[in-house]
Amino acid sequence: MTPGKRKPKPVRAQLRGAELIDLRKSRLTRQRQRLACLIPAVLAALISAAIVCGSGPAFPYRVGQRATRDLRVNVPEFQRLNLVQTNRLREQAARQISPIFSNDPAPILELQKLLEDLVETVANARRETIASLPPDVVESWGLDANIFEDLREASDTPLRRDDLRRSIAEAFAPIIRHGVLGRGLLPLDEESGTMIQVLQDDRRVSVSRDRVFPERLVRPDGLVAEDFIATFNSPELGKTLFGLVAERLAQTTTLHFEKEATAEARQRARNRVRDYYDTYTRGQLLVERGRIITEDQLELLRLDHQASLASMTSADRLKRVGAFVVLVASLYGLTGALLQRFDPRIARDPIRISALCFVAVLALGLSRLIAIHPWGAELIPIALAALMLAVAYTPMTALVFTFGTSLLISLALGTGLGYFIMLMGGTAAGILLLGEVRTRTKPIQVGAVAALGYAALSAAAGLWQEQPVELIAAESGIRAGWGLLTGFLLGGSLPYVERMFGIVTGISLLELGDVNHPLLQELVRRAPGTHNHSITVGTIAEAAAEKIGCDGLLVRVGAYFHDIGKMLKPNYFIENQTPGTVNRHANLAPAMSTLIIIGHVKDGVELGRQHNLPARIIDLIEQHHGTTLVEYFYHEANRRRDGNPDASIVLESAFRYPGPKPQTKEAAILMMADASESASRALSDPTPARLEGLVEDLIDKRLRDGQFDQCELTIREIAAIRDSITKSLIGIYHGRVKYPQQRTA
Repeated sequence: MTPGKRKPKPVRAQLRGAELIDLRKSRLTRQRQRLACLIPAVLAALISAAIVCGSGPAFPYRVGQRATRDLRVNVPEFQRLNLVQTNRLREQAARQISPIFSNDPAPILELQKLLEDLVETVANARRETIASLPPDVVESWGLDANIFEDLREASDTPLRRDDLRRSIAEAFAPIIRHGVLGRGLLPLDEESGTMIQVLQDDRRVSVSRDRVFPERLVRPDGLVAEDFIATFNSPELGKTLFGLVAERLAQTTTLHFEKEATAEARQRARNRVRDYYDTYTRGQLLVERGRIITEDQLELLRLDHQASLASMTSADRLKRVGAFVVLVASLYGLTGALLQRFDPRIARDPIRISALCFVAVLALGLSRLIAIHPWGAELIPIALAALMLAVAYTPMTALVFTFGTSLLISLALGTGLGYFIMLMGGTAAGILLLGEVRTRTKPIQVGAVAALGYAALSAAAGLWQEQPVELIAAESGIRAGWGLLTGFLLGGSLPYVERMFGIVTGISLLELGDVNHPLLQELVRRAPGTHNHSITVGTIAEAAAEKIGCDGLLVRVGAYFHDIGKMLKPNYFIENQTPGTVNRHANLAPAMSTLIIIGHVKDGVELGRQHNLPARIIDLIEQHHGTTLVEYFYHEANRRRDGNPDASIVLESAFRYPGPKPQTKEAAILMMADASESASRALSDPTPARLEGLVEDLIDKRLRDGQFDQCELTIREIAAIRDSITKSLIGIYHGRVKYPQQRTA
């Protein structure tokens, strides 16, 4: 090599401009698809992290649980309202409020006036003997000569008479002010205590009960008697006068109990008493290790937990949120990787990813919301969502979903490993049993199996954690009940699940396959040959589908409807033409005949949509011919062109079905079964060898034509389908024994 010169680089293969543009468009489309799948996943991860994180660590204790360690106060201090002590102090304050009475002194004022009149009558007597008084006065007051002499002496002069009148007024003043309580007027619940309150000029005055109770008031040595007598200059005169009025006072009532005023005063006294709190400090023992948590202890633990949450700083909360975001994002990433590995149809479909993320967020949110109540029903949203996904997608997808949501809800509720195992195991048992839903009782059976799983795993986890037998039995029974309820909810929600996810269950397929379906009845009436062909194709296709593990029921029901478009022009199809009639295509150009033949696919799709057939059935109607060539009329058009040199070129694309090609294995199986059954009718001698060659030729032709390029069928599966179709056709056209003619009598 000459020094100073570079070695020439090898020439690379150059892409043409159009190819480069196509590659860029394809790359851009894939990037947009990934982004469309990533955005809902990221949003769901953030929302899930918020749900799991909540406002702080979950409260993990419940009544009846056995403490696995000493539970102590974790905060500097917290207080708990002591309702017992608070109520005791408030009732004590209420009891200190004496009953309240209103006072009507009119009867005592009248008695005072009667006594003054008596004094005046005695003072004005003409003679100094009691006989000078009216007999009714003597009798009503119970006077005798001594009393008369005492009163006469105390009022013999105007001055002494005025002094006596003033003394009487002073003696009655306390009685008028305090009042007299009649016998039996005090409520039984107010008999305790020594004081009452009497309303006087919008204020309450406390009065001893000895001054108002009749039995105590009339006692000569009582407080009232002492005060009464003390107002007179002569104690003897005071005793005499008190003796005159005592009996009358005992029969007088001036005080009336004010129930509402008393209740209001006592309530105000209660309200003035502040709540009494017990204080708990750090390290104080709340529950001893091995002890069963009671309701009172649970309240203390909850208060300690709330105080701990309140003491969290912003930095602590930020660290917690960040940790949960990373944890949840990792779990979502792991779920996405598993789906990409085992179910790429979901992982690459933005709509399915969005639906899966929505269900996950909804299930977590509902579980966290239900967990506020101590019913243990938070497992229902998780289990129901997992079973719905098993129906809508695949058991693998449902198991991945169950693992992720069970782990997240266990973290959110702080329930630990035992709860995760219970929820994951019981739900997985239901998912694995679910399979194809062909009966109304299948969801209930699945719920029963899940219930048994919940009960068994709850009991195992409780025994492992050394929980009380009563708590284990209660939790196992409750969770079993929720599991059974989930089965009923699944059965009731199946129609909505089918509509939401665009699926069709075995129950719906069996209902569609009923011979009384309006479309099938119309097909029998208008095109009986096509109906017979469809039934036969359904039987052949179902056997082939089950041979390779596909949905045989879907293929069979789809076969019933795949040719419903032919009922609009039934006489243009060979199976509906009776022998001896003129073929409708004889006078038509091959291109026109092709349009009629191809048109039955479009007509069938429109009929299916008008009668609300499921999308998967309509897909089978639309794809069961793919983009195959209508060979008979294509060759007929070429034959006619060969005889006419001026005729236009026959385009093969004009004689092909519009497609699309089969997108699923079920559609491809239907295509093969339909073509094989139709072609077998044209064989004059359908021997096993000829049927086998016919099926092999038809399938190979469609394989070379690329009809199976978009349905993920393998060569091994195609071979199994070919063998199954061949056996079915041989069974249909099996040889029969010729019986000798019956002799006539």
